[in-house]
Amino acid sequence: MRLRRIPHDTSALSTALPLSFPGGKVGALLIHGFTGTPRDLADLGGRLQGSGLTVSVPRLPGHGTNGRDFLQSGWRDWLRASVDAYVDLRARCETVHVVGFSMGGIIAVLLAARFPVTRLVLLAPALRTKNPLLAFTPFMKLFIRRMRWPYVPKEGFDDPDIAVLAREYWQWRYSSQAASLLHMKRMAGRSLSKVTADTLTIVGDADGSVPVSVIPLIEQRISAARKRHLVIENGEHLILAGEEGGRVADEVVRWLVD
Repeated sequence: MRLRRIPHDTSALSTALPLSFPGGKVGALLIHGFTGTPRDLADLGGRLQGSGLTVSVPRLPGHGTNGRDFLQSGWRDWLRASVDAYVDLRARCETVHVVGFSMGGIIAVLLAARFPVTRLVLLAPALRTKNPLLAFTPFMKLFIRRMRWPYVPKEGFDDPDIAVLAREYWQWRYSSQAASLLHMKRMAGRSLSKVTADTLTIVGDADGSVPVSVIPLIEQRISAARKRHLVIENGEHLILAGEEGGRVADEVVRWLVD
């Protein structure tokens, strides 16, 4: 990290702040995705708290602030922050479950392969991706820091925080950060056999980022005795935000609470 390259007036968006939901002795760590924020998992966190769990949703470094800050972050920062959130939650809870969305699913696998995670939920986990350019990002980052990318959200530009995220993150492609994502993806792939936590994987069949074929990749490699998957018909990448988002949340709560 080069501190001088982070704007002096940098601050996190109010909707990007870490979330904490106090509850009982069973904890759930929820990890958001690449260029996402804790807001993406807020409703699920509230649902889990309502079922008696203590929930932590950290903000990954470089996320929810601005693009220049994001450029100073990478996989070591994101993984370290997630480990810190896990060990803090474990200090408060007797049992810890982990839920990861997209890139958060990659991090969730790495945590479950290393630490005592009882149950694991992978929502559209980016262990397999559809973007063919991702493989070239370790080379691209040598020449291109970021490049413009056409992006128009289906809704939300009337929300000022969504407008900031679109302007600072979603309308760009960040080569070095994408290469970090690729690096963690490969690390997690090598770590799958060490995962023994009961694992639920949920993917949408209309996801433009993560293919349904990620399910057999996970279930053939993990060492969990109990594993289950669900494919959401017409489900897109933001699997908790679509029409079936409530059903997805129901399945996650049932997996972690029953």
